[in-house]
Amino acid sequence: MICPKCGNEIAEGHLYCEVCGEEIQIVPDFDLQVEESINVTLSSVGGEVKHDADVGSVTKEIPTEKVIEAIELNPRDESKPQKLHAAHKKNIKWPLIIAISGASLVTIVLILVFTLSGSTVLKDPYTEATKLYNAGQYTEAAELLRTMNEGEEKTADSALLLADCYFALNKYDECIAVLEEELKASPENTQLLKRLMEADIAKDDKKEIARILSETQNRDILDAYADYIATPPLFSMESGTYTDDEQLSIVTEETGEIHYTLDGSTPDEASPVYQAPFVFDVGEHTVTAVLVNEKGMVSDPVQRTYVIERKMLDDPVLLTEGGKYTDPELIRLEKPVGAVIYYTDDGTDPTTESNVYNQPIPMPIREKTYRFIMIDGNGITSQIVEATYTLQMATLVDVSMAENAVPLFLKIGGKSVKQSEYKCTSALRVNEKNYYLVEEYSLQTETKVKTGRVYAVDVLTGELYKVDMTSAEGDYQLTPYNG
Repeated sequence: MICPKCGNEIAEGHLYCEVCGEEIQIVPDFDLQVEESINVTLSSVGGEVKHDADVGSVTKEIPTEKVIEAIELNPRDESKPQKLHAAHKKNIKWPLIIAISGASLVTIVLILVFTLSGSTVLKDPYTEATKLYNAGQYTEAAELLRTMNEGEEKTADSALLLADCYFALNKYDECIAVLEEELKASPENTQLLKRLMEADIAKDDKKEIARILSETQNRDILDAYADYIATPPLFSMESGTYTDDEQLSIVTEETGEIHYTLDGSTPDEASPVYQAPFVFDVGEHTVTAVLVNEKGMVSDPVQRTYVIERKMLDDPVLLTEGGKYTDPELIRLEKPVGAVIYYTDDGTDPTTESNVYNQPIPMPIREKTYRFIMIDGNGITSQIVEATYTLQMATLVDVSMAENAVPLFLKIGGKSVKQSEYKCTSALRVNEKNYYLVEEYSLQTETKVKTGRVYAVDVLTGELYKVDMTSAEGDYQLTPYNG
């Protein structure tokens, strides 16, 4: 071999000139047909790799057979002349050439594979899923993570990312299912609870939101979602027995509407809204109330039961107690302030239509029971007070004689008594003497009507007197009747 620089003869096997030190480059001249075969083969291999990448394959390995095929696809045709530089033909070391060529070919193939695939052969699915998620490809990321989470590659992060993918896709049920499965192992995990809350809020599942907040002890979650905690309303009266002048108020410490029911059922947003204090009628009442706050969250219900009794006035005070008497006394009661005493003497309950007690009542001559009640202007009443009086006087004149004596004296005095009737029902004691009281009734109407004229008959002598009531305290004044 001749040195191309100085022309010195280079010994066989030497790779540099011993005279000038020029390095000898040995470049084989390949058969064109072999080159074309290799190029065709590499093109087909590259096409396969590119085709697989186009359909979504992440990696592609080129089989070793393809590489070998690139070299051996078309054997060298001995009939064609081989083009080697004549000056170097006899000096070429073929093993070295083949080694260099093989190494170059492998390098080319590997570069081609890496270029076409765009990545390394082995890839981390979580990293790929993260890239897809960040690129907004939530469906593809979810598919990759779902496959990953079904195997041993599953991690807490991959589960969390899968839940985020479902959330981004508005698949809230799937998101919640993933999170609840993870919460079984870590029930107070802040990240999991926060994502679960956000999914339930997006789903507008108020019951689940309330459940989570009522069950968790996680302070971060409770503070972060304090607006979703509805505080139960407050009642001004505890359950119990009250009079009908009491008023029930229901208040709240936060913004919202109080809804209530009165039938024992649990109220909701459709129930009546509390606006003013309750004033109950006599009877039993059950009130249930909830607060619906600004977030639409419904509080736990609060229920109270009230037994309402009518407010009572003090009972009438009898100054003349019931019992047996030998001398008639006026039946007196203590007069109330701001109320009226009504009474009956026929055994019925007194009402505002009954007799009004304005002055003392003469004692009945026969056993009789009186019933008294007080009623004020608002209709508030007292208990009914009952008393029975029995009078047993010593007399020489009986009742019928007294009733007949009155019209007789009146006739003698020149008065007409045809349209009148005289009845004795009570007795009176004045100045240590006992008298029958005889009342005059008019018969000129369909029913008997008291005329207001009252006469007194001495129970011992039968003498007749006119009776005048001088005061409301029962000061009776008797005047002998002279016609």
